[in-house]
Amino acid sequence: MNALIIGGITYALNDGNIRTKYGRGADGKRTARLVLGEERDELCIVVTDSAPETLAALEAAVAELRAEAERQQRLASLPEVA
Repeated sequence: MNALIIGGITYALNDGNIRTKYGRGADGKRTARLVLGEERDELCIVVTDSAPETLAALEAAVAELRAEAERQQRLASLPEVA
């Protein structure tokens, strides 16, 4: 199974809400979603059928993004050099 993107998406997370949601789909099967943002502007990533390895790759990518954000914060705190 491959990822399915419906339309182009750019989402500025900023300090938005991040949560998980569980429920049942129209077919009665359990669903699992990663939800970014608030209800009106939320973006859901459905992970119901994702392999554990895919979720581990997502986790690794988020760790990489966190490290970059921390690096940028450290650089921003350094004095500017002319």
